[in-house]
Amino acid sequence: MRALQVVSDQPHQLTIGTLAKTLALPRPTTHRIVEALLAEGMLVSDHLDRLGLGSRFVALAWRSLETSDIRAVAQPWLTQLRDALDETVHLAVRNGLEMVYIDKLEAHRTVRMASRVGTRVSLYSSSVGKAWLAAQPADALDGWLEQLELKPFTQHTRITRDAIHTEIDVTRQRGYAIDDQENELDICCYGSAILDPRGAVAGCISVSMPTYRFVEKDQVATLALIQNCVSQIQQRLI
Repeated sequence: MRALQVVSDQPHQLTIGTLAKTLALPRPTTHRIVEALLAEGMLVSDHLDRLGLGSRFVALAWRSLETSDIRAVAQPWLTQLRDALDETVHLAVRNGLEMVYIDKLEAHRTVRMASRVGTRVSLYSSSVGKAWLAAQPADALDGWLEQLELKPFTQHTRITRDAIHTEIDVTRQRGYAIDDQENELDICCYGSAILDPRGAVAGCISVSMPTYRFVEKDQVATLALIQNCVSQIQQRLI
């Protein structure tokens, strides 16, 4: 499972040697693990012996998505939000130190975005990530930030812990997150956390749009629709 997690977390395929080093295991041990996972279709290997997730793993992941409680509960309300704003809507959950999109509803108007279901985005540059961080206890924020490897995705990305800490404090106070071209150029997003009955984050939603529409759109009306969507989902979580 640790091997699968490491391969899944890598933006690019990696070799057995790199995997062994990351897992802190002897290369022969790692090789035996990889061979078993390859045989079961959980991993694949290309002509350069680089490893990636296999078709069986992907099929299991899709089956998990199809039966996801938060995804099933949220989908009608995400659809309503997408239709009301005609902007792209995402649903994400945290996985490790990143957020993973588990649903994406495209705007009717064509918007070229890099995201898709399964895309992983950072906790500190994406609106869903910032919404997740802002929903955590204030005294836990430094602990999360210390674990993050901060790197710029665009020239707008905040890459110092002090700047991110300030941004999360502002996000917590106003009740929603903003990604102002910090994750992808020319794309801006609003983000909000969905809380379960215990007050824990069940998932986060974002509304993404080109920068020019973000500037033109009525912010008050947009945020009211987002908050209504979050409220409707929260009321239906068990």
